[in-house]
Amino acid sequence: MIAKASAAAACFSAILLGSAPAARADAPSFESFVKSYYAAEFAAHPVSATRAGIHDYDSKVDDLTAEGQARDMARLHAALKTLEAMAPKSLSDKDRDEREVLIGNIKGALLDGETIQYWRKDPGRYARVATGAVFELVHRDFAPAADRLRAAIAREKLIPGLLTAGKANLQHPPKAFVEIALRNLGGSINFFKNAPAAFAEVDDAGLKHDFAASNDTAVAALEDYRTFLQSALATADGDFALGPKIFVERLTDNEMVDLPVPKLREVAYKRLHDDQAALKAAAAQIDPRQGTEHVVESLRANHPTAETLLATADADLKGLREFVISHHIATIPSDLLPKVEDTPGFQRATTAAAMDWPGPFEQHATQAFYYVSPPDAGLAPDKLEDYLRAYYEPGLELISTHEVWPGHFMQYLSRRAHPEWSLARQLAHAQSTTEGWAHYTEQMMVEEGLGNGDPKVKVAQLTEALLRDCRFVSSLAMHTEGKSVDDAAQIFMKECGSPEAEARREAYRGTSDPGYLNYTVGKLEILKLREDYKKKMGAKFSLTDFDDRFLAAGLVPVKIIRRELMGKDGELL
Repeated sequence: MIAKASAAAACFSAILLGSAPAARADAPSFESFVKSYYAAEFAAHPVSATRAGIHDYDSKVDDLTAEGQARDMARLHAALKTLEAMAPKSLSDKDRDEREVLIGNIKGALLDGETIQYWRKDPGRYARVATGAVFELVHRDFAPAADRLRAAIAREKLIPGLLTAGKANLQHPPKAFVEIALRNLGGSINFFKNAPAAFAEVDDAGLKHDFAASNDTAVAALEDYRTFLQSALATADGDFALGPKIFVERLTDNEMVDLPVPKLREVAYKRLHDDQAALKAAAAQIDPRQGTEHVVESLRANHPTAETLLATADADLKGLREFVISHHIATIPSDLLPKVEDTPGFQRATTAAAMDWPGPFEQHATQAFYYVSPPDAGLAPDKLEDYLRAYYEPGLELISTHEVWPGHFMQYLSRRAHPEWSLARQLAHAQSTTEGWAHYTEQMMVEEGLGNGDPKVKVAQLTEALLRDCRFVSSLAMHTEGKSVDDAAQIFMKECGSPEAEARREAYRGTSDPGYLNYTVGKLEILKLREDYKKKMGAKFSLTDFDDRFLAAGLVPVKIIRRELMGKDGELL
């Protein structure tokens, strides 16, 4: 534990000890359960605790041994049994909703751990935990540098054992998982090699000496793990596909979307074809003599250089923020701004851009980061050109819309603006809500006038929509239809016009992130909810009100937000 833990940890400890505001008389058992559940969650997953802003476990790492996994599954089974024994009628409306969310989350974790067994399939999991254990201490200045350095030394000493557990646990990993892990491992090793510079301000020579030793040990362990995976690549014969039953079960548990595969396929292809038709119409406004593909390719040719990529993304943000304010898109509750940075090297294999925000209990290190992935150094000119075409203007502006204004960064600001949220609501993170909102904002901003009717902006918005549509189609294809990574890459290139580099990155991502269909699923849920809410409110409807209310509900599944805005459940898609 860091000697000078932040106020966030103290705040969380106070909640666990019961010094939070008095519980409602109708829900003490549920509130008590939630406190104990998350206390156990953070104890079992110290790296996630640090990310959440809880610093009681900053010197520890997750126990990823087979025995540790068994203990975690037993803990989750016990928690699920307790939750299911609670009578919903004895709880308040909010607590009933949050109980339902937690039941789904726990079932989803058990599905991943016991049925799918990602801990036996995904070698990247071990490297991610090892890297994140130190990255969270380096990247956020939540405590004095010397205190964070002590925690980093303690964690680095545990990294060899963590990676040894990975080597012992892995059984028949899918080749794609190994390839993704190897790509990200290079970034992890570079991160550790550069880590000493992050603590240059520390004056304690003894600490720096200890860190040099622990850091060398961590680098050696990661390099050994890379050698192990390189050897394993030739015999990696596992299947990443979930199969229809588990695919639907996972979507139901985590997102509360319970639809059979044929219905999901129907929804996916209808949206794909609708967006293709809309793109064709928008492209014709730019040049009716050329085909859609030619128009899009012409637009993609106008992109930043590798050297100006981040600066271009940063320059978009001021105008987007002003548009949100002037067009009354949603209420911005804070003057905080994100910082634009390169995506960390250990996250680039499947990430084009991302938002990294502080955890809900972090009070000091409140800086959020907007990551954009630069091209690898040394790319051949044709490969470099292909890579940068994915960041064309105005496509990059729509990426910034998704990640920052009014996308993910607004979700972070909204959470900070609602300290009254319950513990369960603070820690909820449904992918369909998180990514669905950000994807919804791309379309909504253009509908509200972003680009002043310029068809190039509409083409960019539809191109981004088609990318997410292809994630939906490809996720179904790979996980329920037996399609390969190469097949999925062809879907992105043929159906969505993705450059090859983007198409392969997206296809690889879908092997280990089957839930990336939730960008489109969540967006469609939100659009339908907005229409239904508009009918309910009649003349009183306003976009600002809807967007503010949606954000104020947190990151629980859209089904719960619909229930709370409409007063009842209803059709989601």
